[in-house]
Amino acid sequence: MPFKPSLLALCTGTLIAGLSTVAIAQQTPMDTLQNDAPNNWGKWGEDDQVGALNYLGEEQVKNGAGTIKSGKTFTLQIPMTSGSGPVFPGRVPTQHFMATDAGVYMAGKAEPAPGGMKYSDDVAFMYLQGTTHVDGLAHAWYGNQIYGGKGEETSVHGHTHADVGEIGEKGIVGRAVLLDVGRHMGSDDLHRLPTDTCINLEDLEATAEAQGTTINKRDILVIRTGSIARFWEEEPDEEWNAMNEPGLCHSNELLSWLDEMETPMIATDNIAVEKVVQEIDGQTYIIPLHGALMRDMGVVLSEIWWLDDLAADSAEDGQYSFMLVAAPLKVEQGTGSPVNPVAIK
Repeated sequence: MPFKPSLLALCTGTLIAGLSTVAIAQQTPMDTLQNDAPNNWGKWGEDDQVGALNYLGEEQVKNGAGTIKSGKTFTLQIPMTSGSGPVFPGRVPTQHFMATDAGVYMAGKAEPAPGGMKYSDDVAFMYLQGTTHVDGLAHAWYGNQIYGGKGEETSVHGHTHADVGEIGEKGIVGRAVLLDVGRHMGSDDLHRLPTDTCINLEDLEATAEAQGTTINKRDILVIRTGSIARFWEEEPDEEWNAMNEPGLCHSNELLSWLDEMETPMIATDNIAVEKVVQEIDGQTYIIPLHGALMRDMGVVLSEIWWLDDLAADSAEDGQYSFMLVAAPLKVEQGTGSPVNPVAIK
């Protein structure tokens, strides 16, 4: 006898629910690439949602506070300008509108409140990753499993696992080090890397050595390429393009080092932390480090930081370590969230 539609729907729903728990892995080129790479699934429990941020405890907060010498502060978010800003292809910049302003009073469409007070109000439409932002660990994956081995269907209509709201709840506080690769490897005048530059582990270590910077376990890595400033320049040395910005490149050596250093987060002044398009062993990959770092290792990524002012000050006083305080908005089930990090020296 054929299934009744209601019974068929029930069976289908049961199957989907079962797959959500089991999350049978689909094989992709990323699986081959990551075959011998570090994986932190289950390290902090089966239901962990903040990954390597678990490395940031009370000792790391005190280590961060111990770097403060002058009390100087730097905010590291780019401006949120309506209709303009560097974004990943497919996204649009923030759209900002006034809902109420002096115009409604001048046009006679509203009266001041009793006592004479007037007010303004505004609204924005934006991609939550359309400015300086933090990614939730479920933001990017390969196959059909996200961070922790949960099924990709947990992202449908909002993330029910490893959303950015969990990171907002924990907050990000610790000792950070600026690695100004743009100044170390880039041009003498602009201190920025050429487009399409691949940054590898040796470059990070050489930059730290040139700066006299010690990278400790559980330090937050803040990497400057110098690239993002091209977006606002009328006559840049090279045209800004999200797809050819300089950035980190995938290697097992880099991943193993980050794992050994127990790196909780990587923040950069480019659009994707990594070089967006990478050729590895004859295979083209788009953002492979997003899969390796967020999905597999639970390392939090944060992008589109403004680092030029901090970098200039660090080059002048020689201090490249600082206390970093950042908290994305508590967007429940969100993929990402704007953030305005603060560096305290």
